[in-house]
Amino acid sequence: MILRFYTAAIFTFFLFGLVSCASGVRSRELLYRNNDFATYIVKRENVSRKADTRLPKAFAHPVEISQQKILDILGNLRYKQGSSYGNLNLYVFEEEEIKDFAEDLADAMQKIKPNEMLLVISKYNPLKSVVSHYVRTGFYLMSTENTIELVFGEIQKEIEFDEQSNYYDWSRIPEISFENTTESSFIIQNANFTFKEVDGFRNRRWLVFNKSDLNRVKFEKRKVKAKEVSNTVDSDLNPEKRKDKDDGDGILQD
Repeated sequence: MILRFYTAAIFTFFLFGLVSCASGVRSRELLYRNNDFATYIVKRENVSRKADTRLPKAFAHPVEISQQKILDILGNLRYKQGSSYGNLNLYVFEEEEIKDFAEDLADAMQKIKPNEMLLVISKYNPLKSVVSHYVRTGFYLMSTENTIELVFGEIQKEIEFDEQSNYYDWSRIPEISFENTTESSFIIQNANFTFKEVDGFRNRRWLVFNKSDLNRVKFEKRKVKAKEVSNTVDSDLNPEKRKDKDDGDGILQD
């Protein structure tokens, strides 16, 4: 009986370690968090051997960057997502969301060491409604001598109501892959970045910004703010009230 217990325990430990290594990153260390935002240090030594081969050969950390430049880099990003409305183009982050975490992200980027990268998780409720969900976005951030690179996992993933108030629930995200994935959502190309090539194919969740071009990367002001399209909540509850959004909305038709 005791032997069977120890055998089962060893097998469970081995299986957990195998899954952990296969997923890419074995551990993360909390750097900073508040009610809606968290940053973690991921040491290169805790990245699996296969994932490490995908990463740049050397990081150039820490990084000094302004809050405005963070808005410039993140504020124009859009992604494509399939839904009951069809294929939609949406912003990855709301402007107010970025402004809320930009200072903390800038501080975190100055605290990471050359053998570390950042894991960033943001949750946000763009409609500020009691019937609307928070959504969550997670990404790795790293810098080299010539580039700033972002690798996205979940993008605007809806959080269950019973999880969105508890940090230990909303901060538990699926592993972010450094491989090409079959996810239905992906970042839409713009002129400010290129996609990282992985095994000869563009990884449309891995963005590479050239540092020499960052001065020309500017945030493009949006025509309509998320709080001004709060009627989408009412539309969800009353399908006959659904309206098409123009190109300036937070939700963009293909």
